[in-house]
Amino acid sequence: GYQSHHPPYVMFNKTGDLIGLDVALMHRLASRLNVRLEFIPYSRDTMVDQLESGQIDLAIGGLMILPERLRRVGFSEPYHSATLAVVVRDHRRHEVKTWSEVNLIDEARLGAIRRDIARAARQRLPHIEIIELTSPEPYFDGSRTDLDGLIMSAEAASAWDVIFPAHEIVIPEPRVERPIGFAMRRDDASWARMIDLWLEFERSD
Repeated sequence: GYQSHHPPYVMFNKTGDLIGLDVALMHRLASRLNVRLEFIPYSRDTMVDQLESGQIDLAIGGLMILPERLRRVGFSEPYHSATLAVVVRDHRRHEVKTWSEVNLIDEARLGAIRRDIARAARQRLPHIEIIELTSPEPYFDGSRTDLDGLIMSAEAASAWDVIFPAHEIVIPEPRVERPIGFAMRRDDASWARMIDLWLEFERSD
């Protein structure tokens, strides 16, 4: 199962092919297991049902391993970490160095990608208005002129900045990181162990 557009993990290229870090890993897994690989889209609202029904065996797409998610789905061991960053226009790059300095930006309105990042941002930045967005594209393409910046993972922001340059990706101190893994059915311990051992094999290889 994949999220439709979440670079650098999952995205479509100009010829309509599904590419990205997670997609490449899934091709390696299918090759190792000598099985046919099928990609099926999911949404945040349908992911759990699709996993539990067996429609998908894994959910990919740069998923952060969060306590509230662990109540509903299982996860592989982390294979990557996402670093929270603040994306600003180039001319504002010197305004953000630490999380406390973000508070000094007068009447700032920051977008945040996804509910969990928005929640963490409101805790760290209580004096700044945080607007939850479902996609970073409106900020990067300039249609959300009301936003002074965007909080998202530095890894995903770097991929978006290739498409829409003229931004600075600032990682404030102290660094805030979140583990990234693959989601799966909670009750399938043997499948989870196999995925974890395969990830360890890929790291060693």
